Amino acid sequence: MAIMILVVFLGIYVTFKLNQLNLLTGSTSSVDAIIINQVEHLFDTMYSQVSFSNKYLISKDQDFYQKFVERKEYFKKDVDKLESLLVDTEKRTIFSETLRLYDRYLSLLEEEHLFIEKGQDYPLERYQREKEEIIDEIERKLLQIIKITRLDTYKKIYEANKISSRVLKVTAIAAFLTVVIGILISFFNTRSINRSILQLQERTKEISEGKFAKIQDITSPPEIKELANSFNIMCERLREIDELKEDFISHISHELRTPLTAIREATSMLLDGLYINEPKKRHELLTVLHEECERLIHLVNRILDLSCMEAKMMSYHFKERNIIPVIQKCVLKIAPIAKRKNINLELKPPLGIPFVNIDSERIGQVMENLLGNALKFTPNGGSVVVLCICRKDNGRRLLEISVSDNGCGILEESLENIFDKFVRMGCEERTVGGTGLGLSITRHIVTAHGGKIWAQSKPGKGSTFSFTLPVS
Repeated sequence: MAIMILVVFLGIYVTFKLNQLNLLTGSTSSVDAIIINQVEHLFDTMYSQVSFSNKYLISKDQDFYQKFVERKEYFKKDVDKLESLLVDTEKRTIFSETLRLYDRYLSLLEEEHLFIEKGQDYPLERYQREKEEIIDEIERKLLQIIKITRLDTYKKIYEANKISSRVLKVTAIAAFLTVVIGILISFFNTRSINRSILQLQERTKEISEGKFAKIQDITSPPEIKELANSFNIMCERLREIDELKEDFISHISHELRTPLTAIREATSMLLDGLYINEPKKRHELLTVLHEECERLIHLVNRILDLSCMEAKMMSYHFKERNIIPVIQKCVLKIAPIAKRKNINLELKPPLGIPFVNIDSERIGQVMENLLGNALKFTPNGGSVVVLCICRKDNGRRLLEISVSDNGCGILEESLENIFDKFVRMGCEERTVGGTGLGLSITRHIVTAHGGKIWAQSKPGKGSTFSFTLPVS
């Protein structure tokens, strides 16, 4: 009865305190974190818009101006989202000043646009200086909002730590009393349990030191054995996560180092005035800068897409349609690469293909990934074939699309985890470079469409990647 009273008291107390803690952490994660993310997204949109405006002023190309106008709409959407989250008076005041500065920036660019359209001269340096001052001030304001939000977060974390400390003290006292009473009641029955718990405790400390050793040969009641088994599963998973973290850091640092180094060297050469009288070579340097920036953006977008997909936050726009035009578009897009390598790229669509409910852009991304990988591993003079068939599986009508090549194939040990993150496709001859995210993203997209994806391959005889989509 004494133990039950302690447990009931502890349960009520901990439940009440955890509810308080949940409210604090919920406010931190659902409001403060979103505000910071939204402000950072606002930064990206603003700098993208500034970039297009600078390109327009330099080149006088209307396409850049149109891109600038489009970014205004994106900026307005970001502003609306952020404004709905700001309930604090201080933040709203700072944000209002930010919007006023942004409106001033837009008006300055509109004035420049009118001058350019009319072919009139105007004080470019003054406009440029004023716009830079405005952008700097906007950046300062937005950083101030982030700072205030983070300060609010720290306050909530501090309060949460206080609650956790109180819960820990009460829990420790209740646990101590429970242990004392339990020992007095059944000392002999708890000896084996205590030994097992001590073993778990030692392994927990080892985990905190980065050693993921499993518990072996535990002798205790079935419940403790199940706990030990669960602990061993947790250790294995933590070890995998630790390895994945190291692979991620190593992979990302490697992928980022090359383009960043190229950008740094190219910009240094431009700043040093190299090739100042050689426009062709300066254009080559700028082309390198553009390509490396695109490469960085592509890598970051892939990581963001995969993160959204894993968090179930990726939005899809499904519509019933014929998939053949989607595949044909991807084949035409990749055809110049195939022609350059003298690869026979063939699409064999059947007649009367049924409609499927798909997001055509995402399925196009799947096809581009599979076709791109097939071309990478197919030697000059080889062939890549795209097939579509309609079949039934457990009473369900499925559309199966496959991409086959006669390249070097994939190693058998690599085939099992080919769709995992940061796994690069490889064969006996070589491993092709890349982000290692394409097939993982492809699997997420196919799964979101209610289909399955798999690979078949034999080294030296080529590979076939197939996926299914439910027929509407």
